[in-house]
Amino acid sequence: MMRRFFLTGSLLVLLSACIPATSTMLPTLVHITATASPSASATPESTVMLTSLPSASLTMPATSPAPELTPTETPLPLSTLELPITPEATSVPQPSADSGAIQILSPGPLSKIVGPIKAYGYAVPGYKNKGSLDLYGEDGHLLASQLLQLNTPYKWSAFYWELSYDTNSVGELGRLSLSTQDEYGRITAVNSVHLLLLSEGQSIISPPDDLKERCIIEQPAAGQRLSGEVLNVAGKMRPYNNLPLTVELVARDGRVIGTQLVPISPAFDNSYVPFRVAIQYVISQGTWALLVVRQFDNRIGGTMYLYSQEILLNP
Repeated sequence: MMRRFFLTGSLLVLLSACIPATSTMLPTLVHITATASPSASATPESTVMLTSLPSASLTMPATSPAPELTPTETPLPLSTLELPITPEATSVPQPSADSGAIQILSPGPLSKIVGPIKAYGYAVPGYKNKGSLDLYGEDGHLLASQLLQLNTPYKWSAFYWELSYDTNSVGELGRLSLSTQDEYGRITAVNSVHLLLLSEGQSIISPPDDLKERCIIEQPAAGQRLSGEVLNVAGKMRPYNNLPLTVELVARDGRVIGTQLVPISPAFDNSYVPFRVAIQYVISQGTWALLVVRQFDNRIGGTMYLYSQEILLNP
């Protein structure tokens, strides 16, 4: 009995010598208890207990759910509308060689207008680079007028103007005309467009008409010197209506020294219609005369269109 006790004590001493002095380095504490069985055949029974060390707990950073990745939404480009040219446009189509002396690009024929008229286009300037923009009502009275300054180093001058007017009716037909004069006060060019003038609603702007000159004089040539008592005139015209053309000779002092009416009707395809006329005149000396081709408005009193060129007539 004593021998067994001695052996057990020696074993405990040896185990204690193997344990390091710093117990904090051990992950667990091992406690061994030996008990003796009352019978000789009994064997030692060992119980091993594993106890966690009271070490400071590890704090892990809080994990948040990964943010949902939203694809960057790139706005789709806005579609570009092919719209008719507007008064706010920075440029307008340049006139071609056969363009009219006066071209009204906007408003086009029978545009519906509410409020001021935003008119723009090209014109060959008159005397002192002037032009007159006039709006006539359905009964022929003048609703509004504006003198334009048409400055340009070239043949045509671009113009733009907002023309305000008053109308007492819900809607009426109007005529917008641009005209020029020479230094003698003679009308040298007129071009017009019919409009629907409304007191309320929304403006609807129509595209321009054909911008080519409506009248072409083939005989005589501009500046030509002629003599005799009869002037033969040949040309072609795209008339506005069925009213006859008025062909006349106007002297620099304003006298009409010859005039003639020429029947004409528009072509179904708006093409040129030829015309010829002989104008008798009487003068006593060489006279610079303006050869004028005019067509009156068939819906509103006044001139719808006028073309001219100056020639020299001798007795």
